[in-house]
Amino acid sequence: MNIKISPLIEMARVSFWFVPSLMVIVCVGLVAGTVWIDSVLSSTHQAAFDVLYTTDIEAARSLLATIAASMVTVTSIAFSITIVTLTLASSQFGPRLIRNFMMDLGTQVVLGMFISTFIYCILIFCVMIFNVPFPFKPSITVLTAIVMTCISVLLLIYFIHNVAKSIQVDVVIDDVYAELTNYINQLFPDRTSANDTKPLDEGQITRIMDEKPQKTSISATESGYVQLVDRHKLMEVAQDKDLVIALHFTPGDFVVANARIADVNAEDEIEEDVEALIREQLVIGSCRTPVQDPEFAVHQLVEIALRALSPGINDPYTAITCIDKLNSILCCLAAKKFPPKHRFDDNKNLRLILKELSFDDISGAAFDQIREHSENNVAVTCRLLEALHALLKQPTCDIQHGFVGSQATRIKQQQKRQSMSDGDNKVITAKLAELDELLASTAKS
Repeated sequence: MNIKISPLIEMARVSFWFVPSLMVIVCVGLVAGTVWIDSVLSSTHQAAFDVLYTTDIEAARSLLATIAASMVTVTSIAFSITIVTLTLASSQFGPRLIRNFMMDLGTQVVLGMFISTFIYCILIFCVMIFNVPFPFKPSITVLTAIVMTCISVLLLIYFIHNVAKSIQVDVVIDDVYAELTNYINQLFPDRTSANDTKPLDEGQITRIMDEKPQKTSISATESGYVQLVDRHKLMEVAQDKDLVIALHFTPGDFVVANARIADVNAEDEIEEDVEALIREQLVIGSCRTPVQDPEFAVHQLVEIALRALSPGINDPYTAITCIDKLNSILCCLAAKKFPPKHRFDDNKNLRLILKELSFDDISGAAFDQIREHSENNVAVTCRLLEALHALLKQPTCDIQHGFVGSQATRIKQQQKRQSMSDGDNKVITAKLAELDELLASTAKS
């Protein structure tokens, strides 16, 4: 997807205004349609629809005013409940989880329906004031308002149910996990469907760069997080201009103004528009997004686990749930092919040198902080060891073998520093022994 459109889509998804605004626009069209139908039927076919057009105008106005006032009250209550939910989510799960609550489509539709019903009643009320240029008797318009009110009542019940469900910790964790899984499936292809490209060593890269003596550096024009990088367009620029582009940042990294974000090498003189073309392929914003940054969603799960392990909350079962979800993600990544750092054109010429995430980067972000904060919690430490054991038993255990070994070593070091009962120490030691045995067997195979 075009990186200029992706930020707009992301902004629309996490806003409370986009879906309600669309529904209000549809509501205006509905007003025009129902008024036109009523004006045609009441002026030319009134005899055929006599039952519909016996409504008293003043009674209709009173009904519309009552519905409009009720919708304003219900909308204010819904917004108040939403704000309370966001406040609770921020304090309980972390401020970065507010994004997940705001992107709930059900809440956006409910708020949009309440506002649309109010706008519909107000517009119809205004139309009924004027009798020129056509005689207007409301029927379909009022029936539509009644139907919209009934739908709003049903949506109010759904809204209360949805809010009660959305603040449950298991639901929050599963939503983050589902979003992370979706982005991982988009960013990382299966191993069987990816072409293996052998990375170059430093000597080879240096030799290629020496063959292209013309060099320039590109600096950031603003400070912020790298949100998106259009690698496909960068490859096209490198091929069209016969360049080698080396990026020093990846989505999720923070850059400061005037920092060097890329180096460009070429055999001939580099054109003036290259710098602008490369900057156009990067989106820098004020916050991180999970679109090309899987670590962001990993950090969300880790933040929930760390808050659960804090002395003020002390909820190890929530931390264990986060570990289970993170372990599932890492097992999924073990079967994926990570994007190559070096990209070549069809003629096997090096064009892009990228800073890409590795399995160790994501797995370290998933387990390091939880391991450090759970050293006094036997249940969480045991679940960490079980997760490492399950990760090592995946069919493709080459990339995760070193990570599991390093985590096991660090847990042993933490265990030596802690004073725990003999029974607890025996449980952890037994699980570590099982993990060491599996590490030895997979290393031989």
